[in-house]
Amino acid sequence: MVADRGQRRIARTESRRRAPKPTSYGVQLAVGVRLARASAQQKPPMLIFKGAKIQLNEGAHAILALCDGSRSREQIIAEASQRAPDGALAADISAFLDAAQTRGWIIDKGNQQ
Repeated sequence: MVADRGQRRIARTESRRRAPKPTSYGVQLAVGVRLARASAQQKPPMLIFKGAKIQLNEGAHAILALCDGSRSREQIIAEASQRAPDGALAADISAFLDAAQTRGWIIDKGNQQ
């Protein structure tokens, strides 16, 4: 008892373990990549990875915010292009997702075998 004085011992229990994250199947940000915006008033939104910061415009931020692993590539394109009823943005959104994947910002778990 004397040796333990001043030190707290915390027993690890099963209840303290974190629950596993749900398995995602779609497009998501790559490991170590995150979107940063402290508040809605903060301009501009940033993409942060490997110590680098990339300034994003609102459209890029909105598309990358949809990349949470719960949507397929097609669902992201459909949801993001709802602003243009004629679907004119679909090709641009698809090209942006291609570029983001090439740069290593996002991964598509739906296409992995």
